Amino acid sequence: MIFFGRRRRRPRTPTSTYRVQLHPEHTFAEVAAIVPVLARLGISHLYLSPCLQAVPGSTHGYDVVDPTRIRDELGGTDGLEALRATAHAAGIGLVLDIVPNHVGLVSPANPWWWDVLAHGPDGRYGRHLDIRWREGAHGQPVLLLPELGRPLDEELAGDALQLAHDPDHERPGWRVAYYEHAWPLAPGSLAASNLDPDDVAGTLAAVAADRTRLAELLARQHYELAHWRRANDELDHRRFFDVTTLGAVRIEDPEVFADVHAAVLPRLADGTFDGLRIDHPDGLRDPAGYVHRLRDAVGEDVWIVVEKILEPGESLRDDWPVDGTVGYRFADLALGLHVDPAAGSVFDDLQATLTGAPMHRETLIDESKRAALTTLFGAERRWIARLLTDALPGLALDEARHALDELVVAWPVYRTYVRPDVGIATEADREVIEHAAARVRARVSVDPALLERIVALLTLEHRSEAGDTFVWAFQQLTGPATAKGVEDTVLYRDLRFVAVNEVGSDPSRLGRSVGELHASNAANQLTKPTTMLLSSTHDTKRSEDVRARLAVLSQDPGSWVARVFELTQLAAPHRGTHGPTPAHEHLVFQTLVGAWPITPERLTDYLRKAAREGKDATSWLEPDAAYEADLDAYVAGLLADAGFVAAIEQIVAEVREPGWLTSLSMMLLKLTSPGVPDVYQGCELWDLSLVDPDNRRPVDHDLRARLLDELGTGLTPEQLLARLDEGLPKLWILHRALTLRSERPEAFGADADYLPLWASGPRAEHLAAFARDGQVVTIAPLQVARLGPSFATWRWEDTSLVLPAGRWTDRLTGQRFSAGPHAVADLLARFPVSLLAREDRS
Repeated sequence: MIFFGRRRRRPRTPTSTYRVQLHPEHTFAEVAAIVPVLARLGISHLYLSPCLQAVPGSTHGYDVVDPTRIRDELGGTDGLEALRATAHAAGIGLVLDIVPNHVGLVSPANPWWWDVLAHGPDGRYGRHLDIRWREGAHGQPVLLLPELGRPLDEELAGDALQLAHDPDHERPGWRVAYYEHAWPLAPGSLAASNLDPDDVAGTLAAVAADRTRLAELLARQHYELAHWRRANDELDHRRFFDVTTLGAVRIEDPEVFADVHAAVLPRLADGTFDGLRIDHPDGLRDPAGYVHRLRDAVGEDVWIVVEKILEPGESLRDDWPVDGTVGYRFADLALGLHVDPAAGSVFDDLQATLTGAPMHRETLIDESKRAALTTLFGAERRWIARLLTDALPGLALDEARHALDELVVAWPVYRTYVRPDVGIATEADREVIEHAAARVRARVSVDPALLERIVALLTLEHRSEAGDTFVWAFQQLTGPATAKGVEDTVLYRDLRFVAVNEVGSDPSRLGRSVGELHASNAANQLTKPTTMLLSSTHDTKRSEDVRARLAVLSQDPGSWVARVFELTQLAAPHRGTHGPTPAHEHLVFQTLVGAWPITPERLTDYLRKAAREGKDATSWLEPDAAYEADLDAYVAGLLADAGFVAAIEQIVAEVREPGWLTSLSMMLLKLTSPGVPDVYQGCELWDLSLVDPDNRRPVDHDLRARLLDELGTGLTPEQLLARLDEGLPKLWILHRALTLRSERPEAFGADADYLPLWASGPRAEHLAAFARDGQVVTIAPLQVARLGPSFATWRWEDTSLVLPAGRWTDRLTGQRFSAGPHAVADLLARFPVSLLAREDRS
């Protein structure tokens, strides 16, 4: 019988987090309702998605329209306070995801944007957004507003664009209306256009009768209405990547910083929130300066993690006063332990056979980043090239643009953190800059003398006001080019083995070693012991359980190759004239195996998004209706084909149990490695979700409560494993590990030690084990399909592991062990993983 006792006093630094996705159908009240279950499970902190006032109906909340308010659709201030009270009463704290980089540019919902459009740079919020104002037709400051479905002259010839007057709106008065959009009028612009602002009926009639009057009125505004396609080439304000409706803010300005954090800082001070997750800090002008300013504002005891995507070989800057990252690297490492590196060449050959051409990954990355620059970031690229010509007088604009393109394409990380305002270019920054320059030099495509001058600017060896302006701007371009070129293109084109195609991963390299796990864990324990550890997030392209199942395919790659050829033949009758491409067909097969069972609707929605992200057969900018129609029909045909479905189900039957067992191993590693483990909503049981919005589907928390009740009835390990398909063993591991973390915080704390344990024997490479502070031992199997097709058939042969000093009890099975060597077959005789706690502590 498991006793769910009274919880400890709530600490500010989490020992575990549970991520929930808030939206109008899942509000503070719904989250409060699951608090008792999370408390019994052992979660220390609820980790909330953004909860500030967002675009009405937003399902994610990253499009904040008013950072000073708690979102009404979630329950507002009262709803948050009720959630806080419920959570704190259960001993659970709150962590909030915040968005300091951008706001949603949706009018009239965003009061900042409304003010900017009405008053230009002289308004209350005129300097909050990162805008490059230009002179309008009547000398007024103007920005481009590319939100029309057609060019302005065509819209003026129609009737969708209208002058309107709304006396009852939250922002009453005159406006320009266009479908769901509305934009304000500049004060005095009606009178300047010989229209009477006090004669509502007469003015509306005059404009309706003569559309040139509306055109004249629009020419006097602080915005130029334009076709949406002009954005990528002409936009004059910074945005989040290529999303024109997410406008970047100037967080480096103290007034803007205060306004962006107006709803958050007081709630950190009063204890409502204990910690923050910082979304996309790399988009900021000065990320290092921001995190220092934030730490000063919140104090030393607030837990802060940043969404920093680290490339291979890159480390989080040690001078950032944060607790760590959100954990993308750990997710990659934990999965990689279960992927056989030898499968890489086999999967490469398979992909080349299917597509008719080998994959040249470095070329693909370069071409994708270059395409992103030219098709998505033409406006940013042109502006930064002009800044470079300002910094280097006499340089031609075309030559500047070419040099910048080559440097950005060669950039090996998301960005550098050079700070011209304080004259700091660290050694790490210089290494990145020199690495990129060396790649450019090797191509002999840029004048070497020009390249050296640009390097001198970027490393602050040559200083000027224009040069510093260029450095700030350039650093804000490399990240978007990498994100859109690699994360949102390459990861949807390099489809040889999609389990590893995740943010922060390196798809060119399959597999990770136990030594890498120990090195990473030891480093975290030493430098960032409270960094976040994750395995699934709202941003992952596949859930942890989908990836775990697919990892099994790498352990017998030849079998997968044979199955792909079989599936290819079975699928042949369903291919259309236009598609799918062989690469997308291979993606379909992998997705079906990883996420089975899946409905046609979910699969169709996912594949359409994946195909558009890949930008080769279709795209968001230029959708190919014929290709997408064939893709939809292909999915429908496959899932209605009994022979094909039977073949998929046969493959799934073979990999399902090894996939579940892989996921159990990954779960235990996350829960016991140095750091703060995060559980994404629903992942306490099996979750076979794909990329958003699929991973925001409702979670059955009532089911989880019932299963948690059953865990308290004393089920044996054998009874738990008999219900493997329900996910009961995963819930058991989570509960027992979190309970142990609560009982022995010192074993997992900042002052604990980390000791790698090494197995010996013929199957030693199939085991990862370590001890925490001499009190807890983790034993996790790796690449389990090679141990046997099921847990009951695992063959450890003479593999053994030496346990540290002490008397040990397995908190998952109740088995007891003494110090010294033990056969791994005995340690894992009753359950696939082992969590040992020392019982003779002094």
